Amino acid sequence: MDLNNLYSFDYLINEAEELVKEALGKEMENDSEICDCQDCILDIVGLALNNIRPLYKTSLKGSLYTTVPDEKYLEALDRAVKLAIKKIKTNPSHN
Repeated sequence: MDLNNLYSFDYLINEAEELVKEALGKEMENDSEICDCQDCILDIVGLALNNIRPLYKTSLKGSLYTTVPDEKYLEALDRAVKLAIKKIKTNPSHN
């Protein structure tokens, strides 16, 4: 059964994705050595997201609320972003 043809998943959102992109943006403001090419940015965001707990939410009426993650989660997210930056800096997918 192909669920994508039967249901709309437009309202299934991982809030962690926006938090990771926000954290990466802040890191990029302070570190000019982070490669800003499409490949590196996607690799950093993907790697960071793979190392933190997702924060999915759903709403058929759109975003009615924003989940505020606790301090422990935000610290783990920050560590995941910094580790992803370090790994991609050391071994970028481009040459």
